[in-house]
Amino acid sequence: MQCYSCGGEMERIKKDIEANWKGRQMIFRGLHAWVCRSCGEQVYEPEDVRLMQNLMRSVEADDDYPEIMNVQEVADLLRVSNQTVYNLARSGQLPAVKVGGREWRFRRDEVLAALSSGDQGEAACSEESIHLVARGQIKDGLSAEDEQVIKKHIEMLKDE
Repeated sequence: MQCYSCGGEMERIKKDIEANWKGRQMIFRGLHAWVCRSCGEQVYEPEDVRLMQNLMRSVEADDDYPEIMNVQEVADLLRVSNQTVYNLARSGQLPAVKVGGREWRFRRDEVLAALSSGDQGEAACSEESIHLVARGQIKDGLSAEDEQVIKKHIEMLKDE
């Protein structure tokens, strides 16, 4: 194999590779590298590079999230939008505390617990149950439009 940098001859060797990822230092032992005899340029096998990247990303996991998180951090952790986090917090599905009257704060362990219990709750619903949701606030009963939609769906279910 020829060096892409200087055109010299490269030889394949096993070596230890030191890498940094988001402030963490990792050492990979016994990986293959092509090293130029002339200029010392190093090239790694694609499989080895993927292995290193995957291992470094896996170290990042939950530990990078603080114990107390803001809306953006929760959204990143759950891989949802900020608006979804606000909606879950307002509805009580996601335990949260308002700090200073406007800033939401979440405990990481409670967010993960709520995520786990949410899966179980869905599984516990019977196949026979029906869930209808009305738009807006219901202070004086359902709107005429919502009432018609609900009646239509109930009729459809009777026909099945």
